[in-house]
Amino acid sequence: MCLLAALIMLPMIPLEADEVVAMFQHLKQAKARGDRGGSLWKIFWLGGQADGCTADERSPALVELPEKPRQIFMASIWGMSFPWMLTVSTVVGVLLMLAPTWFGVDIRTTAADISHLGGALIVTVSVVCMGEVLRTGRLLNVLLGLIVAIGPWLLEDVSTAFAVTNTVSGLVVAALAVPRGKLTESYGAWDKYIR
Repeated sequence: MCLLAALIMLPMIPLEADEVVAMFQHLKQAKARGDRGGSLWKIFWLGGQADGCTADERSPALVELPEKPRQIFMASIWGMSFPWMLTVSTVVGVLLMLAPTWFGVDIRTTAADISHLGGALIVTVSVVCMGEVLRTGRLLNVLLGLIVAIGPWLLEDVSTAFAVTNTVSGLVVAALAVPRGKLTESYGAWDKYIR
């Protein structure tokens, strides 16, 4: 049940991250304009003027769902893209979580912990970084991949096949974390932080 809950909740993070970035940009602009006396506290709770804002003309109305299901679905995931590097990293992370079972590694060992925890963290980082405003966070997978690749070799009583599998998987994840992937949207002043 916990994994099912995580599976449902994890994609919510990248889908909402761009809204958080937009809110902080609005706060900064409203404070610079002097809205609500320049008080961030008041702007945060009461809002500011919407100077320079334009109406959303790209998104179809929700009432059009029966006629335009694909367009409405695509509008609901704006700000999230699925570059092949992060998609493959997600799959490799899932496979790492399954590796101890496949190789008969006792679940109570440190080797199993490295594979289970490393795989889960790789999946989490990869899916969260599918949110374009958080794309720079994919570089955490370099560190996680190296830990998964090196960790089993530092332990005793680990089968060579298991250690080699972890090493190859970890190095693949680390290498896949380097390219940024294509961005599909623009995020104003935040674009310079997406590397």
